Order: sequence, then structure tokens, then C-alpha cells
Amino acid sequence: MKNTAKFVTATVLCFANYGASAQSAGSWLFRMGATNVSPQVTSDNMTAPSFYNIGTTVGTKTDVGGDTQLSGGLTYMYTDHFSVDVPIALPFKHKLYGDGALAGAGQIGSVKALPFTVFGQYRFNEANSVFRPYLGLGLTYAYFFNEAGSGSLTAMTNPGGAATTLSVESKFALTPQLGFTYVVTDKWMLDASFSKTYLKTRTSLSTGQTIDTRLNPNVLSLGLGMKF
Repeated sequence: MKNTAKFVTATVLCFANYGASAQSAGSWLFRMGATNVSPQVTSDNMTAPSFYNIGTTVGTKTDVGGDTQLSGGLTYMYTDHFSVDVPIALPFKHKLYGDGALAGAGQIGSVKALPFTVFGQYRFNEANSVFRPYLGLGLTYAYFFNEAGSGSLTAMTNPGGAATTLSVESKFALTPQLGFTYVVTDKWMLDASFSKTYLKTRTSLSTGQTIDTRLNPNVLSLGLGMKF
């Protein structure tokens, strides 16, 4: 009976110590996983001149599709509770669609996005806890590149002419975050987070129209982390 009690006690202490100092001051945490970016789009009307095939820009809006990419991140524990986190990811490719008066146009373009974010985080519970929820607030620079218009966009804006090109403005935005880590061993942990970037940008067409869009993407990340 005493041996059994000793075994149970040792097992509990061993499990508890999985998290020992895993997220203490001075620690570096690295993770790899996947991130989904899902824009929650609110589109303004496109400006003049009118599109050729509908004769107006009233109600001419756009929508933006989501994407999932390999991702990761690097975290530095400044204290046992405060940390600085920098996510990394492959570029996200988003398809642009017509909406409103252009709802039947299908895909009108595409763009790649590479968000650069630095988070300040507060981690709850103690440094040796197995489960540590955290809150973060970050500054994001959303960098857009490789914009391309589709044949449908050219047919609407400049039929029979040169292909219509587009550009999307890169912008700064705030990003609040909610997440948690779950320690598996003294070196490995699971990390999951949800964030939302409050981002408004402008898309400009080579034919003279512009459109302001609130993207406000929801960002869901899941990764396997390691302490070093």
C-alpha cells in the first residue's frame, strides 16, 4: 500500500513538473503549426467611373475569401507573466469576389498578404502550470503584394482593352488576441490562439475606380511549441 502511494505521488509530481519553468522569465518558446485567416468583410461602394456592363457603381461591392497556411512563432518570456510574441507564416493568398451588384461576377482578382505582428501578452497562472491562458494585444502591418485582376474584371471595366490591374494598400492595424498553452512535457507544449485584426484598406483599379473595404479578419492558429 505504501509503495502504491509512493508511486501515485511520484507520478503526480512528475506530471506537475512537466511544466516546471517551461514559461518562466528568460525562456524562449518556438512553435510550428497552421493558421487560418478568415476576412469578415464589410465593403463600401466602388467609386466612379461606372462599370461598362452594369452602367453604375452603386451597390458595387467586393468580398474576400480566406486561406490557411503553415505558420509558427517565437515568444520571449520577459517575466513569468509578461511575454513578447512574433508570429510567422507563409504568405496567405486571398481570392477577391464581386458582391452586391457584382454578386454574379465570380472571382475578380487575387492578392497575397503577409501580416507582420508583434504581440505583448499577459499569461495567467504560474510559470510551472500545465495550462496557461493568455491575453495579447498586437500591432500588425498587413503587407499586400502580387495583386492580380481576373478576366471577368477586365470584361467589366475595360472590355476589348488592356487587362485591368489592381493594387491593395498595405496598412497598420491593432490585433487583440486570446489563447492558451498546454504543457505536454518539460520541452513540448500545445499552443492555440484566436485573434482579430481591425483592418481597413483601399483597392485601386487601373481603370480609375477605388473601393474601401473593412477586412477585419478572424485569425485562428494552432501549433506545437518547444522551449529552448
